[in-house]
Amino acid sequence: MATHRVGDEFRTNSLSLVPGGKKVTVVYSNGVKLVYDKVKNPGKYIKSISEKDSPNGAMMEILVEGKSVWTNQSTRNPWDI
Repeated sequence: MATHRVGDEFRTNSLSLVPGGKKVTVVYSNGVKLVYDKVKNPGKYIKSISEKDSPNGAMMEILVEGKSVWTNQSTRNPWDI
């Protein structure tokens, strides 16, 4: 599985440029893991990225600070963490 940190130049929320916050990792169906750091509100951030089409396929799992908080087998929305 390829793991990629999402660079600051791809971030649209100015708060994502401020130090501090959580590290959110999204695992996609094609095996790619995208790591977003400096996330201040993980639930809101996850909702935002889940509303966008991804070339990596469907979200399969979400980890916050390395802990799995949602999988595609969950009965709740991924942002309701």
